[in-house]
Amino acid sequence: MLGSNLETVFVRVMASLGLMLAACSSNGNDSAGVTDGASSSSTDASETDAQTTTDTTVTPPTSTSGESASETGTTTTTTAPTSTTDATTEPVDPSETTTTDPTATTTDATTTTTTDGTTTTDGTTTTTTEGTTDTSSTTDQPPDCVPTEDVEVTCDNIDNDCDSNVDNIDAGGDGICDCLNIGILGDMGYAPSADFQAWLEDQGSAVTRTKLLNNPGVVTPAFLANYDLILVDRIERALSADEAAALEAFVKDDGRGMITLIGYNFDNENPVPERDRANSVLAPFGLAYEGGYFGDGVIPTFDPVHPISMGISDVNFAGGIQPVDVENQGTSEVFATVQAANAGIAHQTEMEGGRVVVWGDEWITFDSDWQGYANVQQFWVNMVGWAKPKDFCGAPQ
Repeated sequence: MLGSNLETVFVRVMASLGLMLAACSSNGNDSAGVTDGASSSSTDASETDAQTTTDTTVTPPTSTSGESASETGTTTTTTAPTSTTDATTEPVDPSETTTTDPTATTTDATTTTTTDGTTTTDGTTTTTTEGTTDTSSTTDQPPDCVPTEDVEVTCDNIDNDCDSNVDNIDAGGDGICDCLNIGILGDMGYAPSADFQAWLEDQGSAVTRTKLLNNPGVVTPAFLANYDLILVDRIERALSADEAAALEAFVKDDGRGMITLIGYNFDNENPVPERDRANSVLAPFGLAYEGGYFGDGVIPTFDPVHPISMGISDVNFAGGIQPVDVENQGTSEVFATVQAANAGIAHQTEMEGGRVVVWGDEWITFDSDWQGYANVQQFWVNMVGWAKPKDFCGAPQ
């Protein structure tokens, strides 16, 4: 009986609870769904009139207004206006600045040279340039010229005083370099010429005469290497092809000088043999003597501005042959004329090689002219000065 009563009481209690829940649901709307994501589910036990409620509770987040959603028996989900992601990107702090130093550069696999003149290469070259620039070089370069004489006094083919002039010595002040080595080819003319050769030697120049008669093949590169200037006097034979080629190289390649004379008339008034002998010397330069003998003790007309004839007015010309440029291999200038014909040509070879003076007479070598005409000596000074090597014994011309 007691067990029956307890069962009755239990059933009533459960029924009362069901009625209470129903009342709350109808009057307070507590079981209504929340539009922001809350959900609830109920299971009705029909056979026992008992109702089972399953709650899933989510802790409500803080609302944007700072108020918390009320906690009920229902499940409520609130979506916050901000979200958090595992990959977080933090904003740049405007107080922090990035400074790029344009004066320091590090580059892999490149080569950069510091301004102090040193370069370090070790697979990766790093260069640092500081605020100041040092342009000094760590390489000691020897000077181009080391003076060994305050004033040049030694004839040795060296610029001893470093004035850009080799063997620039003229102790007598006569305009003839004391260090020139002059070679004379051929014999003297019919009249004495001791004054001329003695004068050359007195100026300090070494002068050597070499006759060509019975002396074949004497003009070689080795022979010419002894001289700075060649004077072709009365040559007794023509030059061979090898001799002419050696003389050509002496002037064109070595930059040396040559002066030629003619008019000796040793062939019974026939100019051809003498002319041909002289032309064997001139042919490699495109120059020649042409025609017969002309001029009988006359004074040539000199170009007053040319270096060879400047200041010259009183020089004899007798029985000479006209010089001409027949091939234009270089630059030729006529510096004197006689009877509308050329008396003298100054020839500059091509490629800044040496120079050739072609004079149409020989009387300027004779003692009689040295004593009887005012400008013979100065005329020689001018010719030698123009024909000598340009960078030797004086400033280049």
